[in-house]
Amino acid sequence: MTHHQLNKSDMSIKIISLKKNIATIIVAMTGVPVIWANQNAPTPDGDYIVLKIPTVRNPGGTDWEGNPNADEEVETQGDRELILSLIAVGERGMEILTNLDISLNLSTNLNLMCQNRVAYVGLESGATDITTIIGKSFEIRAAAEMIFRISKNYSATANTVPATVSIGVGGTVEDGNGGESFPIGIIVE
Repeated sequence: MTHHQLNKSDMSIKIISLKKNIATIIVAMTGVPVIWANQNAPTPDGDYIVLKIPTVRNPGGTDWEGNPNADEEVETQGDRELILSLIAVGERGMEILTNLDISLNLSTNLNLMCQNRVAYVGLESGATDITTIIGKSFEIRAAAEMIFRISKNYSATANTVPATVSIGVGGTVEDGNGGESFPIGIIVE
């Protein structure tokens, strides 16, 4: 039986770095500024996108674990999905989000995705008009939720417990009538 002790700093997901990488991708593909939800900063002029990561989830299954090396380290890999909520503010909101989904699906953008260590899975929910009234004016908005996947590689130190290689059982078998008996031995490997 093998147990693994994880160095928690090796397996943590760096959310701040992840946010920077996602913002880089969104700005490169849309050409509009992005801000993160709930920040205390002025909003940009013109069209912009508000980003939020409400959920990071395991897409199912357990993390893959390799075999321990000579130093008892085990390489491990686990995929995580994150939901990215986007609100595009401005007259082109629906257009921006629809075209972003199209751009994220183009194979020509794979290099940008790889450089930023994320993969686009698809839409959780497509572009929806959520125009709202502020004071006496309408603010045109569109919202969408997109699924991205990250892969986290980390190392663990294996605590191995020696396994029993084989076990043997021996004894005598009798016929039950007081007659003949003979020895028997069973080895399980």
